[in-house]
Amino acid sequence: MKTINIISLVVVVLWLLPKMCKIGVRKSVDGGVAEEDFLPGWHLSLPLLHSWYELDATLHYLEFNDDSGQALDVRTKENNIIFIDCVIVYQIIPGEAWMIVREGFDATYEDKVKSAAVGILREKLADLSNIDVQDPDKREVAAKAALPAVNEAIRQYHVVATHVTIRAIRFRPQYEDQLQNKQYFVVQGKLDEALGRQSKAAQETETLEKTIDKEIALKSEEWNKKIEELRSRFEVEIATIEAEGVTYDRQRRADGDAAYAEALAEGNLAEAKAKALGEKLRAEALASRAGRTFSAIEAVKGFKLGEIQLNSASPDFLQRCCSMEAWRRFFMPEAGP
Repeated sequence: MKTINIISLVVVVLWLLPKMCKIGVRKSVDGGVAEEDFLPGWHLSLPLLHSWYELDATLHYLEFNDDSGQALDVRTKENNIIFIDCVIVYQIIPGEAWMIVREGFDATYEDKVKSAAVGILREKLADLSNIDVQDPDKREVAAKAALPAVNEAIRQYHVVATHVTIRAIRFRPQYEDQLQNKQYFVVQGKLDEALGRQSKAAQETETLEKTIDKEIALKSEEWNKKIEELRSRFEVEIATIEAEGVTYDRQRRADGDAAYAEALAEGNLAEAKAKALGEKLRAEALASRAGRTFSAIEAVKGFKLGEIQLNSASPDFLQRCCSMEAWRRFFMPEAGP
């Protein structure tokens, strides 16, 4: 069922679509052609009283080429015949379809438009030279310039052109061969010219490269020289600084050694003086009575008495030799009896 509905819809659309691209013109038996264009829709139509004409509301394409059976032949400024493949796009002026019917052009206006356009195109495009027709930009300019003249000529048939487009051109076979040969020589000349420019550019590039290499070499030599000069100067400065450092180190070491020797000598002198002073003070202390006593005590501490043999025949020996008085006189003779 769904498929049937889709098919029915397509059929209706295909039936209505051509109708929607038509302009209706109504003619009455008693009143003649109605002065209005009837667009697709519902309109009053009485049998035997009204009759209808349908005109195409879409764009019309007036083509001149070999496929259509009529190529547009134009004579150029050089009196050569060229065949132009072009197309004119036009349409009925909105609101003037009824005028076409009233003036009786409904069946012939397309032929009349074609006839009028051919004359205008031949006249306007004849201003092109053999060289101009080969330039797409100049062909486009000529087509745009022809459009107002075409519209002026076909306006009487209540249509207006929107575009005049030149798609291609061709000459007669014999001239085509000559033209192709000429173009070949032109292209060959341009190629030779391009090769010459290429060779010249290559030479200039090679010269420029050599110049650049030379300048780079000179600059490199210049900078290497500057680097060597700076390196030599820095090496001298570094050697000077190192020499100054060694000199300073030696000077400071010499000053330190001298100061050390001086301090050592002063220390030795002070030590000798202190020792001498100590000896003097000791001598002075030992020379005093207390000193002599101290010396006697020290002597006693270090004194060792060996074996003594007593003679019994001398009973006073112990008194004379071993009494305290005897020992005192022994160790302190200056003390007296």
